[in-house]
Amino acid sequence: MNVGRAALLAVLAICASSTFAAEQQVVTIKGVVYAAIPCVINNNKPFTQPFGDVQTAGIDGYYKTITLDYSLDCSRSTTNELRMQVRGNDAGFDTSLLLVPGYDNLGVALKKDGTRLAINTWSDFDTNKKPVLQAVLVKRQNSDIKAGVFKASATLVVDYR
Repeated sequence: MNVGRAALLAVLAICASSTFAAEQQVVTIKGVVYAAIPCVINNNKPFTQPFGDVQTAGIDGYYKTITLDYSLDCSRSTTNELRMQVRGNDAGFDTSLLLVPGYDNLGVALKKDGTRLAINTWSDFDTNKKPVLQAVLVKRQNSDIKAGVFKASATLVVDYR
């Protein structure tokens, strides 16, 4: 065991001394990385879509479905395979719904091309067809909704798949 330890120390000493004996030179590498923006959403401006007047008794997940009007320019994308996600806080009683602050029993369901789109979940799409996004109010089952003004917000993200 002492012979193995002595041999190891000798090898380490030789490596260490050869490192100090070698000439050292600083290497600098420079460059610029360019990445095309896959899509520009609504000309980089927020978009707002009002529900208008809503009758609380009518909220059932279908009543007052609105289509979100937005633009999507994916002309600089290097692929037709993209994905989108709506990021936001969930409604609590249903984690697929967007939170409506101040309303414990109310959430916003989002749809992409007619199919439910859970918040904070990626969904694939092809750049050749802009997805139709819709929103509809959903209430907790067997609950009442108080009358008043409401507002919900989220962030739309588009990324390469």
